[in-house]
Amino acid sequence: MSKPSRVSIRGDDRRKHRTPLRYPERRSGFDRRSRSGWRGRYEASLRELADRPRTLLLVLATIVVFNFMDYWLTLRVLQAGGSELNPIMDRLFSIGPETAALVKLGLAGAVALGLLALRRYRRTLEVAIAVLLGYSALMFYHVLVAIRIGA
Repeated sequence: MSKPSRVSIRGDDRRKHRTPLRYPERRSGFDRRSRSGWRGRYEASLRELADRPRTLLLVLATIVVFNFMDYWLTLRVLQAGGSELNPIMDRLFSIGPETAALVKLGLAGAVALGLLALRRYRRTLEVAIAVLLGYSALMFYHVLVAIRIGA
């Protein structure tokens, strides 16, 4: 014989259906429990970034400066006969370098302001760090290209 099923007074079990992602997110994403090891250091560094707006401003300013340097170095490479690898920027540079600068620097500024406005969320801080690391790698690539062109 099978067991009789229990039916709750409230109806179906609410855990059967996943709750969709809510926007805007109400939680900041920082766990109150402390962790040890590399994860603990990572959490502590994100919390420091959230608690110190000047440090976050420095990160965002570095992103904007790296973005400008990327534009300027790309323009130099194009003047030396190189090509743009990004198809969107290639199209913008074909329209004109002023248009490319306006779009590239305008988007970087808007993204920096958006990250600053949403700085209390953990994912936002992670995105800021990831963008900074990405632009750092791009600057390293530009240095390698500059050395190759100059040699």
